[in-house]
Amino acid sequence: MKEAKSSNKRQKLVRAQGVTLWHQIQSVLEKELYDGVYSAGEKLPTEKQLAERFFVNRHTVRQAIAELVRKELIVVEQGRGAFARRDKLDYFLARRVRFRENLLRQQKSPAEELLTHDTVPADLVAAKALCLRPTTLLVRMRSVGSADKHPLCYTTQYFPKERFPDFAEVYAENHSVTATFQAFGIADYTRKSTRIMARGAEAEEVRLLKLRRHAPVMVVESVNVDHDGTPVEYGVCVWAADRIQFVVDADSHDASI
Repeated sequence: MKEAKSSNKRQKLVRAQGVTLWHQIQSVLEKELYDGVYSAGEKLPTEKQLAERFFVNRHTVRQAIAELVRKELIVVEQGRGAFARRDKLDYFLARRVRFRENLLRQQKSPAEELLTHDTVPADLVAAKALCLRPTTLLVRMRSVGSADKHPLCYTTQYFPKERFPDFAEVYAENHSVTATFQAFGIADYTRKSTRIMARGAEAEEVRLLKLRRHAPVMVVESVNVDHDGTPVEYGVCVWAADRIQFVVDADSHDASI
């Protein structure tokens, strides 16, 4: 533990004219973050610990934490606490390079956990994306992608059931969409379209991505096609906006989400 953390000893604040207690706490913690008291990704003391340190109630601490979040100095993960902000990962957008490759090129350890899979009739959006008739049966997979055991994205993917009848079962064995396509005779696939939108996180996304309530997320809708240009996958990927930034390389033709 760094010697600088001796500053975490209890310290009673003085209510100064025009300066609230929560703002004083925020200023102290902000200085400690800039001084490197907490390493990138390191957990801060709990609200209870900070309240005891500064002789205040937890509501006052909560206001200070909220301001640090607003200033993008820390992130709050539901059920886990507050963490010193890590640098955002670059995620390159072009035609190829899959999730694993995008993370490995930044020395991160990728993981994809398959949560559920089932068969569903195509709604109007999925049917249009895959050039199929509405109600055509699709294989649906839901998964969480992580980097160094920290969740980054929650993905829902759809594949034509007739062409890929047991796609989910094969994927469960190899944990790779690319390898699963290869098992069905598709040596390569590329991105046809990508649509990116921003919104607040929904309850399930908050839980799975360990976000604070209503945290911002980036929603990426995509369509991948085989070498003949036939759509083989429609995906909706929800990214934790404070952990990722998209990079579009106009000169590259080798990357995609």
